[in-house]
Amino acid sequence: MPKIYILLPVHNRLEQTRSFIESLCQQTYVDYRLILIDDGSVDGTAEYVKDRIKDLVIITGQGNWFWGGGLHQGYLWLRKNKVNKEDVVLIINNDTEFSSDFLEKGMSILFKMPQTLLLAQAYGKDNANLIESGVYVDWRSLNFRQARKKDEINCLSTRGLFLRVGDFFDIGGFHPFLLPHYLADYEFTIRANHKGYTLITDPELSLIVDESSTGIHKLGQCISPIEFYKNYFSIRSADNPFFWFTFVAMACPWPWKAVNLLRVLYSGVGTLIRVFLQGANYHRKT
Repeated sequence: MPKIYILLPVHNRLEQTRSFIESLCQQTYVDYRLILIDDGSVDGTAEYVKDRIKDLVIITGQGNWFWGGGLHQGYLWLRKNKVNKEDVVLIINNDTEFSSDFLEKGMSILFKMPQTLLLAQAYGKDNANLIESGVYVDWRSLNFRQARKKDEINCLSTRGLFLRVGDFFDIGGFHPFLLPHYLADYEFTIRANHKGYTLITDPELSLIVDESSTGIHKLGQCISPIEFYKNYFSIRSADNPFFWFTFVAMACPWPWKAVNLLRVLYSGVGTLIRVFLQGANYHRKT
């Protein structure tokens, strides 16, 4: 029976990790090893998990790995320890909860198809709405939307992603310096798709996610332009123009690469000009 290696990057947020561990401890499929990638937590996360999980590996960072860097540390651990290529990797967030047969269902679905990346469909914790069931990237317009059909999926997140260890090694790791946080998972799954791997989700495999606990998605109305710039260029910002430029350079097919790089530059420069003009008005008022 294949073992599941669960890659779980965490940075504090002990309450979310508690809920995750409770779900994990109730699983019907018990042949798993949890790889806790603890990126500098100071809230007792590692100590709590040690008390609850027997088959556990803890990789400790200093708080500067972020999502992409944390997953790359997990990838390096798997390679270093020469894990069986027939085993399975599950990449997942700690702000998720799932039913007791989650691992069992994931394994059953995954092993029906070779060279496949399988993502659990995600539902919001507050409203139970479907929030993730595979992504379609339209490179012509650099537009991302939920895929309407299974064969449309050309991009996935890593929030509950099952894949074989051997496939993980073939696809390769993450790029913690070029894409340390947001877009790291998209680049990884798009790369897999370009290599010929099938990307799927399945309504039989689902989880619940706490959307309120993620990073900076919307900049909103900042108190000052300085605050805007600080958030805009944060590593945790989903709008950071540097990482969007890097993502397009790495993931976009050649026919659309140049035009999309220009789109990113135009959008970034336009945003900065608007904020600069708003900042001048802000300072006049204050």
